[in-house]
Amino acid sequence: MPALLTGRVTDDGGAPLALASVAVVRAPVPMPDIAALTDADGRFTLTAPAPGEYEVGVSADGFERTTAEVTVGGDGEAALEIRLRRASPGS
Repeated sequence: MPALLTGRVTDDGGAPLALASVAVVRAPVPMPDIAALTDADGRFTLTAPAPGEYEVGVSADGFERTTAEVTVGGDGEAALEIRLRRASPGS
C-alpha cells in the first residue's frame, strides 16, 4: 500500500493558503507527475509510491515558489508544514 504525503501550506503569517499547487518534484523511484491543490484550510494529500526521499514544490499566486524535502518511511505517512513568503513587487 502506498504511503501518503500530507501537509499544510500557509503564508508567512501562518494563515492557510487555499488553492496552492503542491507537486512532487523528485522521488526515489520513477513516477508520473503528481500534484494537488490545497483546500480551504491549506491542506493537501499526495501519494508516495515508495519509501525514500521526496522533494515537493509549492507555488501560489502572489507568493514565492519554494520546495521542501521529506523522508517517507515504510510505515505510511509523512507530514509537511510549508510556509510561503509573499512575492516582492515586480518579481
